[in-house]
Amino acid sequence: MMNNIFLFGVLLLVNCVFGVEADEVSVSVMVGDSVTLHTDVTGGPKGSDIIWKFGDEIIAKMNGADATPSTLDGPGATFKDRLKLDKQTGSLTITNIRTEHIGNYSVDIRGINATLKKFQVTVHDVVKRVPLMEGDSVTLHTGVTEIQGSDQIVWKFGDLGTIITNLNGPDNAKWRNIHLKDQTPDLVISSIRSEQTGVYKVEINTINKVLHRNTKLLLVVSGVKTASVMERDPVNLITGVNEIQGYDLILWKTGGNIVAEINKGANIFGPRDVDDMRFSGRLHLSRKTGDLTISDSKTEDSGDYHLHMSNSTHTLQRTISVIVKTRPQSGAPTGIYGAGVGLVVWAVIVFFAARFVDNEIKGVSVKIK
Repeated sequence: MMNNIFLFGVLLLVNCVFGVEADEVSVSVMVGDSVTLHTDVTGGPKGSDIIWKFGDEIIAKMNGADATPSTLDGPGATFKDRLKLDKQTGSLTITNIRTEHIGNYSVDIRGINATLKKFQVTVHDVVKRVPLMEGDSVTLHTGVTEIQGSDQIVWKFGDLGTIITNLNGPDNAKWRNIHLKDQTPDLVISSIRSEQTGVYKVEINTINKVLHRNTKLLLVVSGVKTASVMERDPVNLITGVNEIQGYDLILWKTGGNIVAEINKGANIFGPRDVDDMRFSGRLHLSRKTGDLTISDSKTEDSGDYHLHMSNSTHTLQRTISVIVKTRPQSGAPTGIYGAGVGLVVWAVIVFFAARFVDNEIKGVSVKIK
């Protein structure tokens, strides 16, 4: 009995001295996002001391006696003017997050019930301005793989923050071409119109974090959705972006086959001629823009070409119709010009035929005399 009591006391002492082993929460955000890391404290942290660390450096703390929060700039002023500490819960907010804020965060709550919680924060540097052409379809990602019962996700549009996920609201007619994916829920806009381009905002509130993200959709005036060329001329299919670094995957498809691919994860770049032998040696993919060129075009190249571009924040889909016309045979007159030449030739033939017949008739008359 004494041995059991002694063992229990040793375990209690070890737990108090060394703390409780904490599970690590993974948080993935984008450059410029605002994210809140939750302590899970409810009813206020009164009587508890809260210490936030970035690695081994203290970046925020709160004394439970007076619940006065204080934030520090962190190593090298990494977090200068970016940290906010909620005096009710002790949760930490990082605003306008950058790649230098990638790392391990921990919160140590010292009170009656000691708690240690860890976060692994990953920050992705991506392009947030999405260039579009009218009629494109775009999906804006939340980054949530599966929504839980207590999670709240709200999509808003414009400077006024109009809630657009309320499909029964007064703006229902404007947003008939949108829907939410059930599990994530990503925002899908089909065949986007010019009045739907602008700033989209999503607020994600889960048990471990509150995330605010802005994505700007731009309507690109240049570019066409139909490409019409003569046979043997090149066909240029454009993505509309100046740089492709912000995209993890770019696919060009036609007839159900992938004909060109840029896949950063699998380290793939280039045409996929083996999947469609009719393009063998005639496909050229730009490393800078992802534009696809079909050289020495043929009439059988005609059809719809589908562009798929995606990264962590959004997926863009576009369809371009290609028409390759048969080139007129060399030397054959065409059009109005050709018809005019034909008429002139025909008139010359008729003129000389008439002269020949007239001369023949005169010759016959002379012989009769």
